[in-house]
Amino acid sequence: MTYEDAVKSGMDGIDIFMGLCSGEIEEDKKEYVHPVHGRIVETRFDPYHDVTVYEDGHEERYYIGD
Repeated sequence: MTYEDAVKSGMDGIDIFMGLCSGEIEEDKKEYVHPVHGRIVETRFDPYHDVTVYEDGHEERYYIGD
């Protein structure tokens, strides 16, 4: 059962939480797709930067200093 199915069936929040912890309920996996660059194929951590690489080769760098 997925999370969305559990919510639609009217399960209580605690029951959903316990199901997620035990693995009986699976979390819905929605992949982010950038409108121009496509899907994320790699993430890495360079010195002072978090880097996200898209399927067309574009890299976004997020500075993590100061």
